[in-house]
Amino acid sequence: MKSDRLTVIAVGVALMLSSPSSLGELERFTKEIFPERSLEETKEVNVKNIEGHNSDPFDLIDKLTVSLLAIISNYKNADPNNEEVFFETIMAQMSPHVDFWRMSRSVMGSYRTEATEKQLLEFTNVFRKSMVETYGRGLLSFNDEKIIIINRREISSDEVRVSVKQEIHSAGKVYPLSYSMKKNEDGAWIISNVLIDGINLGKTLRNQFRLAAQKNNGNLDVVIKKWLADTD
Repeated sequence: MKSDRLTVIAVGVALMLSSPSSLGELERFTKEIFPERSLEETKEVNVKNIEGHNSDPFDLIDKLTVSLLAIISNYKNADPNNEEVFFETIMAQMSPHVDFWRMSRSVMGSYRTEATEKQLLEFTNVFRKSMVETYGRGLLSFNDEKIIIINRREISSDEVRVSVKQEIHSAGKVYPLSYSMKKNEDGAWIISNVLIDGINLGKTLRNQFRLAAQKNNGNLDVVIKKWLADTD
């Protein structure tokens, strides 16, 4: 379980901090976009400020990074104990750009066919909450890692699936990162899966769900109830 948590934290840090720019440059951007905003005020920032970049998956990641860094910066300078607002703000920024609905069903694997509509909805909500909270906590430990996009290119209008590849440079090591992105029904790019250092996040969490279901004799209510605790 520990290795699973570390994988999710690493992916979370990469998702929120990926950028071809330096950290100093991003800090300058966040100050321009969110000047002197409190954490409560940042919570009100409309996600439309990055919707215009949904036509390009590379630009989307860049703009999502800027907005999330602003949230982190404000959180660290505000009340560090106010986690509820912090996570709600991250949730508001991420939700339109990550396919939590399909990801959660993929994580359930074959058990999704046995689940009731109520259980499917509950797990989607729990899954999203666990991912966002893990991402947020992982972000707070960010120091001087450098993350760069290595395959930026023009996107043709008929493409519906794209892999955005990056490298995480940390402590003299380089870790490959890849986002699986696809167009949704509205033609906007969304994140559907992540691979980091060769580890498939979707597959890792699917195995985790399967083992939890087996351990609890297929009782999905128990698995769903314990998911947050097991991924903290």
